[in-house]
Amino acid sequence: MVEALIIAAGQGSRLRKFYSPKPLAPIFGVRLLERIILEAKMAGVRKFKIVVGYKANKIKREIGNGKKYGVHIEYICNPEWEKGNGVSVLKAKGHMPEKFLLLMSDHLFDSTMLEKLLKYDLEPGHCVLCVDKNLEGDHFALDDVTKVWAENGHIRAIGKEIERYNAVDTGVFMCTSGIFEALEKSIAQGQYSLAAGNQILAREGRLNTLDVTGHFWVDVDNEEALQKAREILIRQLFKPTDGPISRTVNRRLSTRISAYLAQYNVSPNMITLFSFGLSMLSAALFFMANYWAVLAAGITAQLSSILDGCDGEIARLKFKFSTFGEWLDRILDRYADGFMILGMTFASWKTLGHDWVWLVGFLALTGTFMNSYTAQPYDRLLKKNLINGRQVRLGRDVRIFIIFLGTLFNQLFMVLMLLAVITNLESIRRIFVLRYGLQLEETI
Repeated sequence: MVEALIIAAGQGSRLRKFYSPKPLAPIFGVRLLERIILEAKMAGVRKFKIVVGYKANKIKREIGNGKKYGVHIEYICNPEWEKGNGVSVLKAKGHMPEKFLLLMSDHLFDSTMLEKLLKYDLEPGHCVLCVDKNLEGDHFALDDVTKVWAENGHIRAIGKEIERYNAVDTGVFMCTSGIFEALEKSIAQGQYSLAAGNQILAREGRLNTLDVTGHFWVDVDNEEALQKAREILIRQLFKPTDGPISRTVNRRLSTRISAYLAQYNVSPNMITLFSFGLSMLSAALFFMANYWAVLAAGITAQLSSILDGCDGEIARLKFKFSTFGEWLDRILDRYADGFMILGMTFASWKTLGHDWVWLVGFLALTGTFMNSYTAQPYDRLLKKNLINGRQVRLGRDVRIFIIFLGTLFNQLFMVLMLLAVITNLESIRRIFVLRYGLQLEETI
């Protein structure tokens, strides 16, 4: 299993007046260094060595031995941290296996980048750097980032001042002992930066590239970059499987709520239960069967739908993923749907006085449950691009928004009829779509 070396020894002078030391700067309640560790853990890394220097005791006290993250952490002290980050890397010589990940404590990335890097077939004595070829990206300042000129997967030149470049340095490496040899040469020449060691590797033809264009990464070097990291993390909460209402209405509100709640000790399950409570309040209001109660029920249902996205958003922002949490959310959503449709059916029956209203309610309930039942395999195939995702995704966000509009215009029975028709037609359509998609998945 590959180990990771994280460099966290520097002062971080450009962020010092806001957070000190920089590796402990929080983003949505999770420190930079914690994010690095937890993203690497998601890629399968379980052992870490962290080089510390400036305010070393504070970092060690806050991060600890890794037990609370489910990993193992050891520390390497660099009393010469003021000289440069190349010295910090060299301090790890003799502490790391022949092949290891090298990460910066202020470079955020997504776990899929590391998963791709871990599959790289690295030659002995060589190193590989993840590079981004999108030079128009808004997640870095081109005049401040380390630039790379690469040819045929090999770096020919690297540095902030080079004039000819076709990629930028993401700060994520896979290294061998070759990095220590190069750093010993550069430090002997009075150059103490990691970049100087990389320049030697490049001249010797031992620094390769891995193209990770399109993956999330950001160098959190100053307050502006810290704000950009927050914005990107929020944008990532929008999912390709979001329905039209979730994408255009719910997420725009729920992400703001989640960004605020993430500062506090609020768990995803607490939000799930609160959202469920609002749904049950909505159902109870429907049973009152008068216009103002029904309108309040529709508004409450839509509010619960918005908050229903916050539990997953908090889980992703704060790395509080839980299989139980996902299961609890799905189960409570089905109970909420059932009671709301029952309340709507009762209110329609009280208003119209016809027993066949119950049949329409039953069809709306059955179609709603079948939509939910088919959603998981449908979304899985959608993420794999095995089915056409251009059509409107009829999910819970759309159903509840239809309910909200129906209560607004006092057309509750029309809503039941509409749900009865479109949910069952959508379930039938998914049968044929899933049949093709699942067959295609089996052949891959």
